[in-house]
Amino acid sequence: MKARLAAGVLLLLLPAMAASGADVSAIGSWTKIVGSGDLIAGAGSDLAAQYESVSGTTSLDITNAAGGAWRIFARRASGTWDPAFRLSIRRTSDGSGSGSVQGGASYVELSTLDTEILTGVGDRSGIALQLKLSGMSRKVSPNTYSSGIIFTVVAQ
Repeated sequence: MKARLAAGVLLLLLPAMAASGADVSAIGSWTKIVGSGDLIAGAGSDLAAQYESVSGTTSLDITNAAGGAWRIFARRASGTWDPAFRLSIRRTSDGSGSGSVQGGASYVELSTLDTEILTGVGDRSGIALQLKLSGMSRKVSPNTYSSGIIFTVVAQ
């Protein structure tokens, strides 16, 4: 008997929220289909423990900051999710614009609670982000798993 393991992960970006003084918008998505080809050493072996998106799979724009400081928070939205999974995010570019951006170069694990991922000053566009999914295992039930990411900007 031949068994097929197929677990798909679909990450969607939800509309971003803004605090007074600045706006954030996010563009991008990442879909990772995990199947028998992802087994480390063929039939009977386990899956790779983690998967990364390409750099810049998601892009953030911060506008209407009027030269002021801001902080970006992110959280994983509800969805079909296995408790073994861990979703992390990091910044892979500064983007461009009149302001600056700091922090976020290392992966930060997201939960369903807001987590600060980076800070900055002024307007920035095209801040590239990368995602990492860990906790994959052949012990996870085959299913289509999905979650969104909600970004929030808070003016300082």
